[in-house]
Amino acid sequence: MKERKSKILAKIADNRSEPEFLKSLFDAGADVAWINTAHQGEEETINVIQKIRSISMTMPIMIDTKGPEVRTKDIEKPFEVKKGDHIIFTGDVSYTGQNVVHVTYPNFHKEIPVGEVILYDDALIETIVVEKMPKGIKCVVNNPGLIKNKKSLNIPNVHIDLPALSEKDKGFIHFCAKNNVDFIIHSFVRNKQDIFDIKKITDKYPNYDAKIIAKIENREGFDNVKDILKHCDGLMVARGDLGAEVPLEELPYMQKKMVEASLEAGKYCIVATQVLESMIKNPRPTRAEVSDIGNAVLDGSGAMSMSGETAYGEYPIEATTIMGRVMKYTENVRDELVHFSAEPKNPSKLFKLAKDTIAKAEKAKAAAIFAVDCDISFLRALSAYRPSVMVIAGCTSDADVRELGLAYGIKGLLIAEADAANLASQVKNHFKPKDAILVVQMTSKGLVRVVKPFQMIASKPTKAKQTA
Repeated sequence: MKERKSKILAKIADNRSEPEFLKSLFDAGADVAWINTAHQGEEETINVIQKIRSISMTMPIMIDTKGPEVRTKDIEKPFEVKKGDHIIFTGDVSYTGQNVVHVTYPNFHKEIPVGEVILYDDALIETIVVEKMPKGIKCVVNNPGLIKNKKSLNIPNVHIDLPALSEKDKGFIHFCAKNNVDFIIHSFVRNKQDIFDIKKITDKYPNYDAKIIAKIENREGFDNVKDILKHCDGLMVARGDLGAEVPLEELPYMQKKMVEASLEAGKYCIVATQVLESMIKNPRPTRAEVSDIGNAVLDGSGAMSMSGETAYGEYPIEATTIMGRVMKYTENVRDELVHFSAEPKNPSKLFKLAKDTIAKAEKAKAAAIFAVDCDISFLRALSAYRPSVMVIAGCTSDADVRELGLAYGIKGLLIAEADAANLASQVKNHFKPKDAILVVQMTSKGLVRVVKPFQMIASKPTKAKQTA
């Protein structure tokens, strides 16, 4: 079974969430619907969720909280700046005038000293602080561009004294719990305390099993990444803000080290930002973008994401299709190339059994592993070893299928009864007669049982015998 194993995240904007569009995006290969709350409120977000659920109850939904970030605000009409122009950044909304730019953090102008660099919108425009003013900071513009509303600001060498969660973030975390959102992805995670602050809220909802993804977007987060991974479900290598916060030449190293840390922790990993940026305007990607996708797969990343490509780009379906094609091809030739060697360092019996299960499947030259009514933690352990064999997981709840949306190499399917025959009937057209299938299933005592491979004869599994 040669299905794609890497997962694709597609960002969904509230003003581009028509059911017809969403269905075409999901059909093209999007595995996770990613909603960014930086530009919308709860009312718009619940509307998008309802549209997604009207199409698929098994499509995972991820909501992005904005974290300790600074953005421009109150800019009704974008304006151009040229090299040598001056603009004034201020957190004081009472201060107005020509080229005065309001920002979301009230104390912004008080904390940035003269001489520091302020980067606008993922470093598209560089400015340098030249004068401290009573209500703002005057900056000289180093390159031309367009100043717009709600765009990010980065100050690479300055620690901004912002809380991990804004009031809006707190409201959206409550929102996620009340609406059973599958994944919370939190921006600008700096240390484990940022994760604890989220869990302090989600712990108030005992029936909500929050899956938290940490977006790493600055050096502090990178330096603490192993500690952060101990307390969350995975991370996103958010190269946009990260590339504005650190010297660009360090970015490839940091990406590879974060993917490696995720593999060793046995956690989800997503590589993000500008993956197919050119396809926002063009029907075909650059060759560098294609190589970027392939290299992320070879590094061991379990997923990649698209932002503008699907939120407002002109070729969202084409971008999704191309990403899937490159991922699948690279997975199929992975063993011929230099690729990741890191694997989980988890000493638990569950991870050992997962590793042994994959080895048995490879030894038997199995076309797939059928996981029948297995615990999600075991399926995630299988995924953590980046199996070369596709794992088809039979799930008895929509929620379990959705959680597996981020798991590399795992395809969750909703089945009425947890048995191999039910699973085989759903996927029989994907296999050849006499394909070998390895089956694993949970026992009544919660243990995993591996049975001998069966063959897909006439699209029906033969009876298998239990192994010791």
